[in-house]
Amino acid sequence: MNATFFQHIEDILHAERIDSYRQDRADEAKTLSRYALNMALSEALYPVLQFAEIGLRNSVHKAMSDRCGTDAWYDHANARLPSWQSQKVVEAKRTLQSNRKQETPGRMVAELNFGFWTGFFNREHAQTGVGHYLARRAFPHAPTAEQNFNKLGQHWKKIRDLRNRVFHHERIIHWSDLDVLHLRILTVISWMSPELSDLASALDRFATVRAAGLKPWQSKLLRHWPAHPSAPPVKSSVIELVDSSFDATNGAQTPFGHRWGGDIFSLTEHHLETIRNGQTLALDVMNEYVVFLKQEEGGLGYGG
Repeated sequence: MNATFFQHIEDILHAERIDSYRQDRADEAKTLSRYALNMALSEALYPVLQFAEIGLRNSVHKAMSDRCGTDAWYDHANARLPSWQSQKVVEAKRTLQSNRKQETPGRMVAELNFGFWTGFFNREHAQTGVGHYLARRAFPHAPTAEQNFNKLGQHWKKIRDLRNRVFHHERIIHWSDLDVLHLRILTVISWMSPELSDLASALDRFATVRAAGLKPWQSKLLRHWPAHPSAPPVKSSVIELVDSSFDATNGAQTPFGHRWGGDIFSLTEHHLETIRNGQTLALDVMNEYVVFLKQEEGGLGYGG
């Protein structure tokens, strides 16, 4: 691909970030294609990761509300929160207060970060019994063998690691278990809510993007930024005569180069007579801009 263009991209994205995609001395096109594929895979994973995170916090919220007998369970002794989670609760309350928002259970649930919720499946909550309680109550549709505190802890650790990499724009295409992990996320969602799993599956594009691989991105990059781009012809006029009309709505070579849109206007004898009489025609082009036609000495004039 065009080396100058790649250099500018490398400068703005930072060489260290780009280097992680060319450790095998890949050429410029393959390097940038890997970057684009990584971005596309991260984008495709966003829906399932979002549903997993929101599903977890709401499932835990419901289970803990039942356990403590109140929606404000995070303030109840039966929540058995360790000091680090209690501190997260304090910070969430301060954030709501500083934003002048009323402290409600719903807002508290949304304010507490992902680490707070996955933290219910660590060693501290194995000792308090809360983790084992949630393994059963927050995942009511899981097989009995999967309502296991230790297994769920391992699942959520992997999901959290992937989520953090995706949300921080880091590389994931080198993960050998990415396909397995994607299916695991959908499975864990189904353990909380089969309906939410159905919705996640309907919106999921990960398998399609994964199967397509690098080829579409390489083709796109090389098409737009070839190694030796040809200079567009220089036009001395904004008006050209063409033998026949054509549709440029999907992109076409026109007398003025490549264009992504265009309208065809048919002028009647009345229109032409109007111009001859010194008036101006206004043409609305695709609801975006206006072209004006008028007559000047020696022929028709153009304004836009």
